Amino acid sequence: MDDALLVELKSHIGVCIGPVHAWDRVNHPMIRQWREAIDIEQQPPQEQNEAPATMLPVWLMAGLGGQPAPGSDLRDHRAIMKVLEREGFCGILGTNCEQEYERRLILGERISSTYEVESVSDRKQTRFGPGYFITFLQSFHDETKALVGSMRLRILRYRPDTLTKMERRPPPPQPAMNQDTSFFWEGLKQGKLLIQRCTGCGQLRHPPGPACTQCQSLEWDTLEAQGQGEIYSFVIVHKPIFEGFEAPHPIGLIALDEGIRLVAPLLAAERERLTIGSRVHAVFETPDSYHRMPIFHLSAEN
Repeated sequence: MDDALLVELKSHIGVCIGPVHAWDRVNHPMIRQWREAIDIEQQPPQEQNEAPATMLPVWLMAGLGGQPAPGSDLRDHRAIMKVLEREGFCGILGTNCEQEYERRLILGERISSTYEVESVSDRKQTRFGPGYFITFLQSFHDETKALVGSMRLRILRYRPDTLTKMERRPPPPQPAMNQDTSFFWEGLKQGKLLIQRCTGCGQLRHPPGPACTQCQSLEWDTLEAQGQGEIYSFVIVHKPIFEGFEAPHPIGLIALDEGIRLVAPLLAAERERLTIGSRVHAVFETPDSYHRMPIFHLSAEN
């Protein structure tokens, strides 16, 4: 059965779906809202007719309705996922994402994309259960069909392990690390909350990145944050339930005293007392063999 399934999965490799068109042309309001959402300062004057390169996938998002724009290819570019779900591989983990940019987009352009399955691994035994690694390639084109960028997304689809929670303690979820973020996660293992700092202009930035958004310097060091701050915003997640978390569990956007914000779990036992503006502090409660965010507790002054 496994051999037959692998043959069926690999039959999806190289099948190109598209074009799928963007609903909207590149425009200032969407750029402004995207920059505000990720807390980036307004664009420099010399870039105000361009969209940030890292915003590339945003233009092809289908929205809550999930409907493609008129003229799009209506075939399901993730049909391979339905094959895996049919066979019980219902678990899903995003393992890594790589983006490449040919150029920035200009105001008024309308882009499209094509999708294909680039590769399918042999069946692997993972700590979550047996599964397959699927790599999707999304290519972005302008109205002349010239390539403007691409994105590779690698996903693990797995069949959940049949062991019960009494037979094993589920491990906490682990992050997908790269060369830009590994210092942050390694710091957490040591009980340190390290924030990236540009050595050119002193600007702090989080999430970490390869270049300063203020002066474009590639040089940086780190500042160890004290773990003190306040709740800028928060949600309480009821579903889905993730292994390693008590449900319902609160997740906060924490405004650290050092001047940056980060997403981190809040203490579940205090969820009824949480309010925006409450003072919180970081507590490292997990073994140092794991990379995991600290849990923020309400501070005594509340």
